[in-house]
Amino acid sequence: MSSFEIILLLIGCLLASSVFSQVLPRVSLPLVQIALGAIVGLFVTADPTQVFRDPELFLVLFIAPLLFEESRHADKQALLRFWAPVASLAVGLVIVTTLTCGAALHLADPNIPLAAAFALGAALGPTDAAAVAAMGADVTLTRRQKSLLSGEALFNDASGVVCFEFAVVAATTGEFSAGHAAATFAADFFGGIAVGLVLGALIALVVRKVRDLGLETPTEHVLFEVLTPFVTFLAAEELGVSGILAVVSAGLLMRLSPRGLTVEASRHALASESIWELLTFAINGTLFVLLGMKLPATLGPILRVSQGTDAAAACGLVVLAAAIVVGIRLAWVLVLEKIHRARHAHEYAGTGTAALVRSAAVTCLSGPKGAVTLSIMLTLPYLTADGTAFPQRSLLIFVASGVILLTLLLANFIVPVLAPAEDTTEADAALARARAQILRAVIDELAERATPKTRAATRLAIRSYRERLDSVLKVEASAETVRDLRVRVIDEQIVFVSRQAAEGRADAELAERYAAALEQLRGAYELHHGVSGGRARRRAHVMRVSRALRGQAGEERRHELAELHRAAEKHAVDALAAMSGELTDEQRRAARMIAGEHRAHLAMSLSGGYGEGARLRQRIREQARDIEAEGLGLELEQIRRLHDAGHLSTRAARELREEIYLLQMGLDAR
Repeated sequence: MSSFEIILLLIGCLLASSVFSQVLPRVSLPLVQIALGAIVGLFVTADPTQVFRDPELFLVLFIAPLLFEESRHADKQALLRFWAPVASLAVGLVIVTTLTCGAALHLADPNIPLAAAFALGAALGPTDAAAVAAMGADVTLTRRQKSLLSGEALFNDASGVVCFEFAVVAATTGEFSAGHAAATFAADFFGGIAVGLVLGALIALVVRKVRDLGLETPTEHVLFEVLTPFVTFLAAEELGVSGILAVVSAGLLMRLSPRGLTVEASRHALASESIWELLTFAINGTLFVLLGMKLPATLGPILRVSQGTDAAAACGLVVLAAAIVVGIRLAWVLVLEKIHRARHAHEYAGTGTAALVRSAAVTCLSGPKGAVTLSIMLTLPYLTADGTAFPQRSLLIFVASGVILLTLLLANFIVPVLAPAEDTTEADAALARARAQILRAVIDELAERATPKTRAATRLAIRSYRERLDSVLKVEASAETVRDLRVRVIDEQIVFVSRQAAEGRADAELAERYAAALEQLRGAYELHHGVSGGRARRRAHVMRVSRALRGQAGEERRHELAELHRAAEKHAVDALAAMSGELTDEQRRAARMIAGEHRAHLAMSLSGGYGEGARLRQRIREQARDIEAEGLGLELEQIRRLHDAGHLSTRAARELREEIYLLQMGLDAR
């Protein structure tokens, strides 16, 4: 089978996994992808990893971008607060796991050389917290647990890779020096961090210069970010230091760098998030599918007598390795948790040993082995220094794959039992309270900043914020109800606009473009399963019609568009009122909120007509737009403060920030 055919198979499996994961919501996405890969592997005899001729490519193609993306979303406050336990898990636990697991596997099966067993133990050190994140709403973790898991996943990969490389060198050459290894480890560790910081700063400087020259677009911005982990990794490896740590430190530097609150910065952020979401899905998915495909392929060599073991013994090694890895991790986390609770005894008053063990078990099992472990193992060389086959390569990869599968199963089925998800109603209510708190703070801040010259515009901007606040406070309907009603109203608007054009009341070209924007908006709502982002999405999509016409047809054309927009928004309000009699109580509550949104769009229309009064109104609207843009910047600052204080989860903060980005883009088009 050609490399091209294997790539097509991988893409097909990724597409299928995204569908099956929705059909099987209780099963994490990595498990679905492994299962699909295993099914394909039963019928495909070719080694799927043959696409990557050089095993080292796995590190640069897979691990580097994954770690860079994780570091971009690192919680800097949590890292500073919990740096000691994170360092303990990322370095100390990895070294202990390497030594203990390696020694135990060598004793259990002397056919596995000690150095090769240490290599397997090192690969089993890193965790993949992103793997359990696929369960999403099925698990509730405390902020400390999330911080420990994310911080550990950032840095333990580097520790695991360095230990792995030492073990591989010892296995291929038969030479090992503890002193030399310690010195090399320190040089790789700190040298990698230094190189990453320098390269990250240089790349940030180049990006800033390009931006200052007015040459940066969302495309260039995303390309700079995507290329950064690869360039950083390759440069660090060329300099003889840890490429993994260089990538992590470069990502953290970019995360800590101040981000502008301009419309352009928001557009870049949205584009970046979309691309990285796709890339991480593709990379993680490819690795888990490859894992599944290799499981049947590795069973053949294991069953051969020349391997010195059989299938039952191989599975026994998998169970042994998994038990050692999980057992050591549980004991380590228990000690950390006990120390933490002793230092903060007042916070845990009344909690007993059972709560301690449960918390430690959740933290332990929520860090399964995953894509990083597989990538490391696939870098095992085929030959030693003297030209002989690397000892027990297939068996080692099989054991690693089995441990990944077992730890993923434990994370998928045990963690939700130990840490069940919060009630979605309460979670939605908490998010609504956070939104309301943010909006109230912004309203107060804008009111304080008002001057006699900007008072009229400030009142207009504050009115827009009060309408958003009212919408947040009045939401007493499910997300699906709100979404379905929004889609229904948009359908009414599309029919209305088409009728306006057919009857000669609106320009046919304008009506077509406006209807196309509404179609896009409807599609966005159909894909969005929450209440949030309604106004933002409407502005971002509908206003692109105005942006497309700006500078092409003059004031009169824009006036025609404004009239069509006002007519469509008024029709939406009338349509909601007309259908009120057939709606349920919940739908009527949703209808009141949606009607308020449409009235806000009607009030903040695109154009104000002709004459001196119209020009004055237009100036006020422009001022109001600038003030509202300032308010959106204040919202981002409020979100950051709430997140840093622990009052807002990372997921919720990201959702709120994306809403602000969309709102900023909508302002730019107004």
